[in-house]
Amino acid sequence: MQVKTFRAPTMEKALAQVKKELGPDAIILSSGKVMSSSGESQFEVSAALDRQPQSTPPPPPAPPAAESISAEVKGDIREIKSFLSLLISSKDHFTQLQMKEPRPGVAELYHSLLVRGFDEKQIYILLNRAASDLNGEAGDAARLFDAFCSQMFSSMRFSRPFRGISNSSGSPAVFSFVGPTGVGKTTTLAKIAAYLKFKRQLDIGIISLDTYRIGAVDQLRTYANILEVPFSVAQSKSEFDKAQKDFSHFDLILVDTTGRNFLNREHVRQLSSIFENGRKTGHFLVLSAAAKDEDLRQTILHFKAMELHSLIFTKIDETIHHGCMLNQLLRFDYPLAFMGTGQRVPEDIEQASQKRILSFLLPVRSQNT
Repeated sequence: MQVKTFRAPTMEKALAQVKKELGPDAIILSSGKVMSSSGESQFEVSAALDRQPQSTPPPPPAPPAAESISAEVKGDIREIKSFLSLLISSKDHFTQLQMKEPRPGVAELYHSLLVRGFDEKQIYILLNRAASDLNGEAGDAARLFDAFCSQMFSSMRFSRPFRGISNSSGSPAVFSFVGPTGVGKTTTLAKIAAYLKFKRQLDIGIISLDTYRIGAVDQLRTYANILEVPFSVAQSKSEFDKAQKDFSHFDLILVDTTGRNFLNREHVRQLSSIFENGRKTGHFLVLSAAAKDEDLRQTILHFKAMELHSLIFTKIDETIHHGCMLNQLLRFDYPLAFMGTGQRVPEDIEQASQKRILSFLLPVRSQNT
């Protein structure tokens, strides 16, 4: 395999060098922005041309016994196989997508999404689908971006969890706020409680299960006093069941939970056991938009056993790379319900929407129009 690296002031010129020297059959291995020795910003593209005759690959080793592979590992293996199949089946199309006219904006869009934290696999899939939507027609970067967004939103869901809840709904709906430590579960609960009480005019009760973190109960009690809503603390399942019974005449019950290291499966199991054999509960998984992509993925996987209702992302204002958040909405089938946009209570929270998600990508669009 012949591998070469090309540099140019723009991605278009770098790809033109690739096409000129290696031809249209070249395969893009990587692309990115680098600094030259003179301190100028340049685009670097590594490409390869495989002129070796293909040989029959040796048979793969026998897989280990099925019973020795966990369900999570099996899921990862299926995902890898699926992606490899996709790479093989669409390699030629993707090469044309990057290197041939009339799509000069593909490389820039790809790179812009990548530096914002988007998963490379997700970009690859969505750009291929976007190109298919255009049916090979000539178009500018704006049309490609619009097609990309259309494909992205077709894979995302949004939730309105309190729709249909009213003063005459009978038995109270119960929603808990779960997630790792430090993501702002208690503050998020207070913001939503204020919205439900003052905007929706609902009677709500608040229960705290967070007796692990110092000051957590006092913080939530303060919020409850300000909102003038009843508040209870439960240190066990029996106390939690009693608190729900005491609040059975309300429209809705919000439950704060302990923030701990939930990469430890035992912590998740202990929390889940508190809700067993009780009222049906909608679990909000609260996550930080500023967290690392793999940490978010692993946290969601660990909470899957709790049958999550939807996701809430906080700290939207604390990152300029929202791709890690959007990756989870593309990877998993959980809808997005709310986004925390600051520390003010109750102002800094908003319902999730396509329009808001699009605002995270508008800098990409402006760069490519």
